[in-house]
Amino acid sequence: MRLELETYATQLSIPQSSEATHSTSNSSNDSNKRHFPRYDFKEDYEEICGLKEFGFNEKSGNIAKEYATWFRTEYLPKFLPMPDSEQQYPIATALALLNCKAVLSQRQCIPMPYFIGNNGSGKTELGKTIGQHYPKQLYVEVRPGNTGASIRDVLDEKFGRGDAGLCLIDNFNTNDAMAKWGAHYDILLANNEESAISRICGASNDQQKSEYRHYSYKIFTSIFDLTKGQAPEYAEIERRTIALNFLEGKPANNRIMYDWEGMSRVFARIWGDESMDLLHKQYAPTLGKLGRIKPTAIPDSIPAKKWIICQVPIAVGVYCGVWQSIEEGIEAFASHFQYLKGSKQAGVGSALSIVLTKWVKDELPKLGEANRNNRYASEASKRIDIEISQEELIKQITTRMGFSISRRDIDELITLMSNFGYNYERVGAAMGFVKQQTLTKK
Repeated sequence: MRLELETYATQLSIPQSSEATHSTSNSSNDSNKRHFPRYDFKEDYEEICGLKEFGFNEKSGNIAKEYATWFRTEYLPKFLPMPDSEQQYPIATALALLNCKAVLSQRQCIPMPYFIGNNGSGKTELGKTIGQHYPKQLYVEVRPGNTGASIRDVLDEKFGRGDAGLCLIDNFNTNDAMAKWGAHYDILLANNEESAISRICGASNDQQKSEYRHYSYKIFTSIFDLTKGQAPEYAEIERRTIALNFLEGKPANNRIMYDWEGMSRVFARIWGDESMDLLHKQYAPTLGKLGRIKPTAIPDSIPAKKWIICQVPIAVGVYCGVWQSIEEGIEAFASHFQYLKGSKQAGVGSALSIVLTKWVKDELPKLGEANRNNRYASEASKRIDIEISQEELIKQITTRMGFSISRRDIDELITLMSNFGYNYERVGAAMGFVKQQTLTKK
């Protein structure tokens, strides 16, 4: 009986007095009223067409080759300064123009570009630039806070019907990615259409989906090197990636100040009906020839495990005129992997590189100046930005930056300090680093 009474009581509608109703209405109106008006400045500011402003004609005849040339020689230098641009720009152009659906079969693998470098170095800018080639409904940005399940659902909604789309996985963090992706880790590995299907066993009713399709062109941006002592899952991701290195620089122009809708139109022309004859006569045969090249016949500098993901971007590069032949494209990728190997030894993009760069550029000069102004500081500490022992440097990085340097990091530390202008030599009774410009002083 008590339960029945309580249940009935919750269904009662108690009328409010007119005064109370009036008060509630005013309160509701006040809460809904905007404190500031809506602003619409579109009529006051006309966006400039980026393609036209920087010299590309959308009506070009050989659209693929002319656009690739413009992208590599005009757009990238003006908007995305990259280290070793002569080496990296051609690779970046081929990756930017890749179409994940332009493959010979659903089993053919495509690469997952991995943009690595310091914060603010242009990684996300290049990712968003490539995203401009796609209409909004075929472009997805994944943030660090997104869970694997939510990403799976969005990709299935966007690309489940078979459209060629782009997924930008921005600020990929190897410290917590596996925990957030969890059982949906397979999405990170899916670089061909056949493997990009997630199935859920035991779907209980018609409302619950049992199959999710999430094939797309995935691009990662990160400050973390996938090869640096991470969980084994990251080695599987790394095997599917082609890296581009980034260092902080100052672009000559700002991308967001221009209208780039034309890029989507151009990309649609490159891969659309207009170009179908060329795609059948040039692109597909090139891709077929690459598929018949045995891994034993390629240069040693191209890792055997990565040859399979190089074929599509090489074919794209040849089709778009980035390279004049298959042989030239293969040589470019061989040179790129050799470059990446050297840059890893130099610590480009590593966690140590990021921390040490910040300390040497921002903290060390201030520390040296403060010590020189402190009359109680020792003579050695007053010269800390000019010469510093290895032990003291490691101590400074640990205490001031909260970063632990192990013995296996010493070779990288020496290389990095050399890049900053410090020789590795004896300082007092131990080894340390001496700024090179001081060696000529008498």
